[in-house]
Amino acid sequence: MRSADLRYPRQTLWADYARAGAGVLLCGGPLVLLSVNRWLGLVLLLGFALFALFLVRTALRHHTRYILADDTLCADGPIGTVVEWSRLDRFKLSYYSIKRDRNDGWMQLAVGSAGGRLLKVDSSLDGFHDIVERAAEAAEAADVPLSEATRANLRAMGIAVAAREEAV
Repeated sequence: MRSADLRYPRQTLWADYARAGAGVLLCGGPLVLLSVNRWLGLVLLLGFALFALFLVRTALRHHTRYILADDTLCADGPIGTVVEWSRLDRFKLSYYSIKRDRNDGWMQLAVGSAGGRLLKVDSSLDGFHDIVERAAEAAEAADVPLSEATRANLRAMGIAVAAREEAV
């Protein structure tokens, strides 16, 4: 396999920028323009901080590219890291539902190798399935324990692994 250069889709990023910007304006505007009571000001300040963090996270995603290779997954950007597949020691695949019937949501993969930082990507990333597939192969080869939730999410993606289960 050659290396693949993966990024979050521009359409997704621009939608996140719009949401973050609207939240910053709606929460920050009243703080700057109006005299609000202390408790309302605290709520607006907390909302402003959350939307500002979301804006920063979106900017980081915008400026990060992921390079998937046979032996590594590299996040090349402001807060980059490298996961070596041969040294993989952490693997978690989570599903976050936005509806009660669990038919709509997104997945998040968290992987890490010995001595490195944890790298997290979500299912809106182009090539997410390829990354999960390669990470699952590496987890199986390294005998990384997998939780039952991770196993179920892998099955939902059509990926089978025979690695041992996580000790409870």
